[in-house]
Order: sequence, then structure tokens, then C-alpha cells
Amino acid sequence: MSGKLNLRNALTGYLFLLPTFVFLVWFMYYPVYQALIGAFTDWDGFNAPRYIGFDNFVRLFSDEVLRQSTVNAVIWVVFAIILAVIPPYFVAELIYHLKRARAQYVYRTLFVLPIVIPGIVIILLWRFLYQGDGAINQLLELIGLGSLQQLWLSNPDIALYSIIFMGFPWISAFNLLIFYAGLQSISSEVIEAGKLEGATGWKRVWHIDIPLSLPQFRLILVLTLIGSLQNIIPPLVMTNGGPGYATYVPILYMYNVSTVNGEFGYGMAVALIMFVAILLLTIVNMKLVRSDS
Repeated sequence: MSGKLNLRNALTGYLFLLPTFVFLVWFMYYPVYQALIGAFTDWDGFNAPRYIGFDNFVRLFSDEVLRQSTVNAVIWVVFAIILAVIPPYFVAELIYHLKRARAQYVYRTLFVLPIVIPGIVIILLWRFLYQGDGAINQLLELIGLGSLQQLWLSNPDIALYSIIFMGFPWISAFNLLIFYAGLQSISSEVIEAGKLEGATGWKRVWHIDIPLSLPQFRLILVLTLIGSLQNIIPPLVMTNGGPGYATYVPILYMYNVSTVNGEFGYGMAVALIMFVAILLLTIVNMKLVRSDS
């Protein structure tokens, strides 16, 4: 009797999980399968796809636009890692070292509140700030630095960096909370032992806080790598890859080559290469997290 009851409970649980599995397969695994098959075809999205073997992948290696997009993505990843690690960790240290718990709560809340603002709103706000007559150029004129005024999104030499460095002061609420939780997990015994050895102030940060926060650093490092490679909205909304190809990244190139040029087969080849790269980074992420658990 108990065996039948356990079986019934198990079937009930699987029945409730079934819709989740259906949506997971349909919206995640099936598109990957389609990209895997479509990457070896010439398809315009309407007519029947035509199998062309590895021609799309051969084209990848001679595509100048994709090469420039990859260079832009590497630059983006490097600066994204710096901005994702240093400012949030610095602020997490400042909040953690406040003596009053209520003050820590208040400042932590103030930095987390902007997370409720939709990301597209922030992007549109910064596009307005970067305009020729926008607030940034007006501020430079006001403080006597008019010579530094720029067409921030129209100059191919600085357009990419303008998009990368939007969002001042670059305090990611998620990263801040991860670092703050890591600092809270440091045992009081370690801190007291550090004090006896003279590890106070910045010495404590360098010799205790940072070494014991390495798991958080590694997690944010890999998540930032993956997120940067998938980051399509800022360049799409602010410049659509321009001027020229100055702000193109591979995922935006994949989107435009598929939807604008109608080369869905080639776009799927680009998507497949990106999928493999992101999958490898995800595996590395899982191994790093497991190694520190």
C-alpha cells in the first residue's frame, strides 16, 4: 500500500513539473537544435532551406564585419569585467564597515533600489545624455571644458567606449549583494586573528577580505563574461552597430544578418559558434563554483 502511495505522489510531482519541462524543451532546447541544423543550410526564412555543408563556417573566418565585431566584444568584455568587479566591491566594503547595522541596511537598499527601473529606460536616458546637445556636453560647457565636447555616439573612435561606460557609477546591485554576502560570511575568529597580526584597515582588505572573497570574484567574473557576450540591447538601441561597424558585437551582427539581410542560415552559424563559446564558459563557471563549495 505504501509503495502505491509513493508512486502516486511521485507521479503527481512529475505531473506538476511536466509543463516546465515542455516549455524548457520548446523554448530552449528546440531553438538550439534548429540552429544546429540550420547552420549548415542556406535559408532566407521563407523558402525551404538548402543544405550547403560547412560553407557558412568557412565564410565566418573571412568575414571582416564579424572579425571587427569580435574585437569589439573582447574590448567590451575586458572593461565590463573591470566595472563589474571594482566599483561594486569597493562599495560593498564601505557598507560592510559601517558600524551601525541600520546604516548598512539603508545604504544597501539605496544601491539596490535602481534595480526596479527597466534596463531599456536607463539605456534611453543615456542615449539622451550622449546627444550633441545633451546633458554631458552642456555640463562640460558649464564648467569651462567645452573643448572636451564630443559627438559621443557618432564618433567611431569613442562610440563603443561611450556605450561601455554608460551607467555611472557602475554599481551593479546584483554584484554588490554578492560581494556583501561574501564579506558577511567571513568568520569573526578570522577577523580577530587578523587584528592580532596587525591586519586592520587596508591591510585587512588586502590580506583577509579579498582572499576570502575569491569565490565571489570568480562567480562574477564568469557571469560577466557570459552576460557581455549576450549583450545586444545597448548597441542595438543606442547605435544599431554604428557608426559604420564601430559598435557591432557578434550577437548584434547575428541579429542583423538574419532579420535585415535575410541570411538565417549564416546567422544560425554565428549563433552556433556563440552558443559553443557561452556553453564552455558556463561549464567553467560550474566547475569554479563547485570547487569552492
